Amino acid sequence: MPSITNVGGSLTSAVALTLIAWAVRFVRARNSRKQDERDLHKQLGRYHASLSVPALQLLVQTDPIPHIVVDIRDKHSTQQQPLPPQYDQALAIPVNQIQHALQSAPAWSACTSNRLPYPEAEQTLVFIGESDKQMLQAATHAARHGFSRTATLTGGVQALQDANIQLAEKRFINRDAVAAVLGHVDAGCPPQEALVLDIRRHDERSMYGSIPGTVHVPAHQLPMAFQMEPDSWEDTFHFPQPSNADWVIMQCRTNKRATWAAQLAADAGLTNCLIYKQGVYGWRLQPEVKVYSSYEVGDAPPEPEHIDLDDVDPAAARAELIHLGIIPA
Repeated sequence: MPSITNVGGSLTSAVALTLIAWAVRFVRARNSRKQDERDLHKQLGRYHASLSVPALQLLVQTDPIPHIVVDIRDKHSTQQQPLPPQYDQALAIPVNQIQHALQSAPAWSACTSNRLPYPEAEQTLVFIGESDKQMLQAATHAARHGFSRTATLTGGVQALQDANIQLAEKRFINRDAVAAVLGHVDAGCPPQEALVLDIRRHDERSMYGSIPGTVHVPAHQLPMAFQMEPDSWEDTFHFPQPSNADWVIMQCRTNKRATWAAQLAADAGLTNCLIYKQGVYGWRLQPEVKVYSSYEVGDAPPEPEHIDLDDVDPAAARAELIHLGIIPA
């Protein structure tokens, strides 16, 4: 049977060449999008990170760090698919207006109808959009205006529609057990290889002291820190990055920030994470670790409170460590 031909050759060859051309265009477009995202990542602020939906939900519910949530979709999209009710305090600023809004306080007021004051440098700007590229564009605009603390939502706005959002289990550890872990009391067992991570701000640690043996990563840096490579973590914080096999105890002034930190740790795959229930406010074992009321950056630091030092119950500490699985029975 004679083959069917056209002016340019056989029909089979023409179809094959067309498919190859489409494939080349597709691969080039995909690579171009990836390159665009890589270029955007290079322009992000120092502390930029991506947050899971549970981490964002807990951030909004408990306010562990200063933040502003911004819905950067266009007006039509926000009307057609509004954010869930728990995010009713989020601002709506389309991505093409973010750069203008962050130029100055008057521009911000005009874009937000005076709902919230112009952001402070200590606030984390969390952008919710329809795609990674859209959210990264907003974060790079923020970085150009000096906002180094930014975050985007993993999965974008569609991830918020999932009805099966599960927060990490809260697992607490009490003071005497923490003291035993750090070797401050003899509980009939050697100090354990557990990391007690103080996530308070630098000013809190310097003015009110820190529990001996703890290490430090401020809460606002944790989302970025947990997305670091181990070498980068150690270069930045000067101690090894915890692994999945390590016990990690989150500690702040009370336990609000520590609870959020535990969620971030769970998102990073750490399965042995505990929350120090009483925080430094309930330490009361050493006079150099002072008790103080809550305050924010810019507030007058409160005077340390007078305390009577407590004694540790070694038997209770040991029993709790066994119950938690940190030491064998």
